[in-house]
Amino acid sequence: MGLHRPFDGRRAGSRGSWLLLIAGLLALLAAPARAAGDTVLRAGDRLKVMIFETMEVPEPPEVDKPRSGDATAVMQTVYPRVDLSGEYGVEPGGSVVLPLFGGIEAAGRTTAAFRADLGDAFDRMFHRRCNITVSILQRAPVYVVGAVRNPGSFAYVPGLMVLQAVALAGGDNQNGLPAQAIEASREQERRDVARDRLKQLLLRKAALVAERDGAPVAKAADGLRQLVGADGSASLIAGEQRMAQLRLQNLASARATRERAITATQDEIELLKQRMANFDAQIRVRGERLKMMEALFARQVVENERVADVRRDYVDMEGRRRDIEISLLQAEQRLETARKALVQADLERRLTLERDLATVESEADAAERAYHALAATATLMARSSPTAGREGGVLTFEIVRRTIETTDTLRAGELDALEPGDVLRVRLSPPETSRPATASVEKEAALGGAP
Repeated sequence: MGLHRPFDGRRAGSRGSWLLLIAGLLALLAAPARAAGDTVLRAGDRLKVMIFETMEVPEPPEVDKPRSGDATAVMQTVYPRVDLSGEYGVEPGGSVVLPLFGGIEAAGRTTAAFRADLGDAFDRMFHRRCNITVSILQRAPVYVVGAVRNPGSFAYVPGLMVLQAVALAGGDNQNGLPAQAIEASREQERRDVARDRLKQLLLRKAALVAERDGAPVAKAADGLRQLVGADGSASLIAGEQRMAQLRLQNLASARATRERAITATQDEIELLKQRMANFDAQIRVRGERLKMMEALFARQVVENERVADVRRDYVDMEGRRRDIEISLLQAEQRLETARKALVQADLERRLTLERDLATVESEADAAERAYHALAATATLMARSSPTAGREGGVLTFEIVRRTIETTDTLRAGELDALEPGDVLRVRLSPPETSRPATASVEKEAALGGAP
């Protein structure tokens, strides 16, 4: 790796430079890879190994050609060893484990050297020659962490540079300041929307509790005061109190209508009972008169037609009494129905009130949790977002590279090449605290892992 200065964020602040880097990375992906025999294998690589065994078999003699001496002609043939061919991975220890051959060292060696070692192992075991092809199916990804917009793992391509890996991760945080500010603003907007929803739910809850307990809305609005303060909640509570009074007036009017209907039915029942009493008295008088006329008719004092007239009057009076009795029964049924309807309306009102209160309480709890989560996220984003004072900071890069024996942390420049499995750490430091790199890659720690 060559010598490079630390990457200054002011030299790469334009969006166009990142677009050029991404275009270069796409060109790099489209470029042909170097020869497979020159590729150095790393732990985590996925290989495809194909083994073709070479055998010599006697050539069948031609019937029309005489043999010359006792020499037997041989013919070489090749057939695939499907029992040994397949896909294999380079283990963390650096070896590739194949059937029959065991582990063969691969990490840190080229594919040509690995192929030669595999051919030697085949020759020692079978005492025959073979042809072997080794191709790399997949390489370990490169990981980008630190002051980038989208940290994560990215597919490795040969020749991948530090700056290209940063571009894959969305650019550094310094150049992503406008986007982060927009995202922080959106998060604050989502928090405000959640706050408004929670405010409305708490106000509705206070109104329902006040209606259930028959108390003013202000006595049940403690949660609303904690959210928006006493001054902010006063106007909301006053408006809701006016609405609550209107609802109570409407309920009182509906109840008064039902009670008036009950009273009217009760008056009708009393009137019908009085009429029945009058008819009962008249029926008794007419019954006595009918008995008297029948006695006179028996002594042949009066004629039969006179008795018949009295009997018809008596029967007519009884019929009219039965009509009044039926009307009385119907009025009593209407009274019972009206009373039950009044009780049912009160029960339904209480049940609806309790159901609405339970629903609002559940929604208010969920809205409160969502609001607190969004508020915490917005606060965290506001604290962690880059500020204008950091625009003059310096980007520094570190590569955490693991080998078979050690894990090293290396200082790197933006044009240094990465290897499969590397972890690229991007840091943004103020100019006065950042120290320039004396070399593009400098070993800082070995055999102990990254600091």
